[in-house]
Amino acid sequence: MKKIAKKLMYLGLLASITVFAVACSKPGKKDNNGSTSQGAEGKETDEKGTETDNKLFGKEVVSVGNKKVLYSEAMAYFKSFQAQMEAQYGSDIWGYDFGGGQTFEELAKQDIMNMIVQNKIISDKAGSFNVSVSEDEEAEIKEYTTKFLAGITDEDKAAYGITEEVVTNILKDDLLKQKVYEAATLDVDTEVSDEEAKQITIQHLLVKTQKKDENGKTVDLTEKEKAEARKKADNLLKEAKETDDFYKLAEANTDDSSVEYTFGKGEMVKPFEEAAFAMKPGEVSNIVETDYGFHILYCVSDFDEDATQEQKEQIISKRQSDAFQKLYEEWNKDTDIKVNNEIWDSITFISEDAKSDKASDAANEGKAGDSTGKDNKDTTGETADGKKEETPEDKK
Repeated sequence: MKKIAKKLMYLGLLASITVFAVACSKPGKKDNNGSTSQGAEGKETDEKGTETDNKLFGKEVVSVGNKKVLYSEAMAYFKSFQAQMEAQYGSDIWGYDFGGGQTFEELAKQDIMNMIVQNKIISDKAGSFNVSVSEDEEAEIKEYTTKFLAGITDEDKAAYGITEEVVTNILKDDLLKQKVYEAATLDVDTEVSDEEAKQITIQHLLVKTQKKDENGKTVDLTEKEKAEARKKADNLLKEAKETDDFYKLAEANTDDSSVEYTFGKGEMVKPFEEAAFAMKPGEVSNIVETDYGFHILYCVSDFDEDATQEQKEQIISKRQSDAFQKLYEEWNKDTDIKVNNEIWDSITFISEDAKSDKASDAANEGKAGDSTGKDNKDTTGETADGKKEETPEDKK
């Protein structure tokens, strides 16, 4: 039986086991209706009846059709994603500005919501495609869930409301989503000809006919400079025709960052591609001119079998992806999706400590500005002495 580990790792839950230790209030206890029980004085209670000030547990974050996603489930997605990103990029990544005033945190939250919605919509189609989770898969999911929960302290479980049921349901949804995808794309054409997928391997040497100007902009060489570049290319062509080691010659003289490329049709500029696909192994081309400069090509392989097979798989994968995307768009259009923006907007990747540190840094910068009389600007663009700040636009 094929293992489902790769499918379960989609959420990165196993990799996130030790990252759930973030301070937070304890969850409320759910009754049979999925609502949260209330303790004395309107406080909520956790599974052991302990009172907590947290008002979010048991609350609905998003409904996707007839499926409801409560706070605890949303946080499992959320914290798993956070663990993966911070492990790669650090905890400061969330404030990174992607332009237009949109931060990485905002983009990440969009991706997480899309992930939740997709899992719910797609897994809900399991019955239509006659797919389900087998007993063996149930056992394996249970094993993963047990290992996952064993890595979390009772305090952490309470902090996020992460229970066996929450983790198990997420893993089941994800597995069903994968099964629906496979079932829905069974009829996609998997026949790909060698010609369509053909990959060749070429080594080349480039003498550029472009340069950077004083502003860092790429510009063409002057006619005189271009003539000198052509002369250099002609001399190198003579060496290329005679050498037994084209790669070494190219590596020592090329203006490109790489010498060897494996590619198919439509991936290179036309003059380069046409010359490359007309060559046989061991052949050296004449000078090939493109907008980048003068190229000398050497054919390593006019049919890279391994690369061609990989390309066939990529073509099939894209066909499946395109077909499924059309299907999913129809399902999405027919599904009523409601997000509790008040709760969703309150969830953040940035810890209270980080916010406090940022506020403290800003305050210290303000004090520094006060003490020097410099860099203390209000929102109108005026400096501390009341003069309007001159911007780059004003100087033009």
